[in-house]
Amino acid sequence: MRKKKEKHGTPNYSKKYGGFVNKSKSIHSIMHKHEKRLEYFKNKDGRLKVIKDKINGLKRESNKLSKDKSYKVLNDENVSDMIVRLNNIDIEIKKLEMEFKVIESSEDEIEYLLESSYLMSEYMTLEDQETVLLENNDDHSDELNDIINKKNRLIDEYMLKFENKCYNHKRVTQNLNCQNCNVPYDIEEGYLVCSLCGLCDNAIIHAEDLSFKEMRDYEYRPQFTYDKMSHLDDWLRRFQSKENRVIPQEVLDKVILQAKKEKVQNLNLLTEDKVKKYLKRLNLNEYYDNIIGIINRINGRPPFKLTTEIETKVKMMFQQIQKPYEKYKPSGRKNFLSYSYCIHKLFQILGLHEFSTYFPLLKSVDKLRQQDDIFKKIVAEMSEQDKSVKWVFYPSV
Repeated sequence: MRKKKEKHGTPNYSKKYGGFVNKSKSIHSIMHKHEKRLEYFKNKDGRLKVIKDKINGLKRESNKLSKDKSYKVLNDENVSDMIVRLNNIDIEIKKLEMEFKVIESSEDEIEYLLESSYLMSEYMTLEDQETVLLENNDDHSDELNDIINKKNRLIDEYMLKFENKCYNHKRVTQNLNCQNCNVPYDIEEGYLVCSLCGLCDNAIIHAEDLSFKEMRDYEYRPQFTYDKMSHLDDWLRRFQSKENRVIPQEVLDKVILQAKKEKVQNLNLLTEDKVKKYLKRLNLNEYYDNIIGIINRINGRPPFKLTTEIETKVKMMFQQIQKPYEKYKPSGRKNFLSYSYCIHKLFQILGLHEFSTYFPLLKSVDKLRQQDDIFKKIVAEMSEQDKSVKWVFYPSV
């Protein structure tokens, strides 16, 4: 969704980094990303420590595995899995050692500054030109449109080069009307949403398809902004163990030890609540987001895998309920529904009850009843608007 455009302060030039540092209030501009990246480079000691800790952790795991392997060899037991893991550990250590050298020599920082300086310089020049034109009361629509298009091209280039992303995937040039109702779409969080039937299209509107008035009054939010959809995506990634985080063996060992202390004989019976309790007891709160991955690793289960069709459907349904939620939420409520609750309900509606159980509901009966009251109304409205899904409400209490 578009938000009212904020005024930016005067940009500053940082001699130390040879580039511009814009103290922009917007967390979505490439200047903000540039600034965050410079802060990241400043924390060289912290980054080196993280890598060193990872290397030491892998070496400890390797030493333990080597001892266990020797013991199994003596007892004529199969050690093929251990050999594979030892080889993988060796590869991981070598990669981390290379990364350590790159950071230590500031090679990554130097390369970034060399490749980004011209983009930052051009972007700031355009920002200055835009500010001058906006402060002038004369009509400069054509010039402003040209500046905004140039800025968007620079954003594309920056995101593609440094974030390996580009929001300009799908330009929308056709009449932006719903294919079912032929009424204009509303733009919600970068999606096209029909207010009548609830149809949701994931086309991303590009700035050059908008009028100058729209660009002037609203701040363009490209696809990579962190919004509700991004938060949902984080939850689905964690469910499928796609967090791109290595869980050290010592963390798994500590969780197993806690389970044994509680006389849990069958580790297949480990639940998210139990593992979360163990992690809290062990002061390992930073692994809360990896609980499902930890349980799968302990039990040797492959990660859960959602098909592209199911994942897309969940995201589309999530987007569709945004408008009804705003309509039925209690006056004064600021926070959205619990994401775990929301995903639980969407999986139930899709008949995927085996997945919904991995997204726990709120423990407070009163709060759960409040969310049920809202969601029941949302489902009732969606059942009238969207006939492609069998919208059914499943009471929680």
